[in-house]
Amino acid sequence: MKQYRKHTKSNIIDLNGLLKEDSLAEKDIEACYINSGKTLLLQAEGFENEFIQKCVQGIQGSTDKSLDAKRVNNFCVCQLQMVKTKKLTDGEMQTLSNPNSVLFYEMMYKCGDPFRLNQDGERNWTSATTTDVIGPNVDTLSVLNLNGMTYVKVKIGHQVQVWLFDTGATDLLINNELEAELKKENIINKQNYLGVGEYEMANGMVDTCRRYQVNSVQIGNFTVNNVLVSVTDKGKRIIVGKSLLNKFRRWALHNEENKLILWKE
Repeated sequence: MKQYRKHTKSNIIDLNGLLKEDSLAEKDIEACYINSGKTLLLQAEGFENEFIQKCVQGIQGSTDKSLDAKRVNNFCVCQLQMVKTKKLTDGEMQTLSNPNSVLFYEMMYKCGDPFRLNQDGERNWTSATTTDVIGPNVDTLSVLNLNGMTYVKVKIGHQVQVWLFDTGATDLLINNELEAELKKENIINKQNYLGVGEYEMANGMVDTCRRYQVNSVQIGNFTVNNVLVSVTDKGKRIIVGKSLLNKFRRWALHNEENKLILWKE
């Protein structure tokens, strides 16, 4: 009763204060909480602000980059809602450390990438991207299959070259030699320079690339505007990525006939 009176004010009992005076009960409750396997879910359901704050601190503490505070906070709020809605266990949440896990991709898809600094150059198809594509409703291009790789001819300015067709790549990737040629033609310049961005390569290495947004990229009978182009200093190969392909409503690769079919609408 003495402890009860000590930790009760205005008929409100301070349970934390009571537990601290009973070390056995405190340990039992802590063990029950930890062994539940749902500590993050319990925190999300009972202490939303603390959950979000811990999430924000974890993201900011995992990188030296200056992140967009609003983007990070929105990601953590979204993560909170996913934990509550899906009743995620601690074990399931641990799979987020695996960048190949289903939950990792589901959370990134729904909540966005908290490490992304800006939203310039939307890479997914929308009805608005149709205006960036000039040409017929559909066109069929010949492609080259060589050593298990697919290549396609693309023209930027006066530079007609054969590019690796890579649906796993984000943007058009060029080398510094092609960058120099395109600068001579004023295809890339200070006006369409977007700064630098980090790209994860297929081997897991991260490359820092200069980024531009260019117009008049020609593929088949199409001319495509507002295409993101990244420049690497570490390689020679040039790559056609999704920022160009996703300008089209549909596309298909016909392996038997070595054809790439692009649909504008």
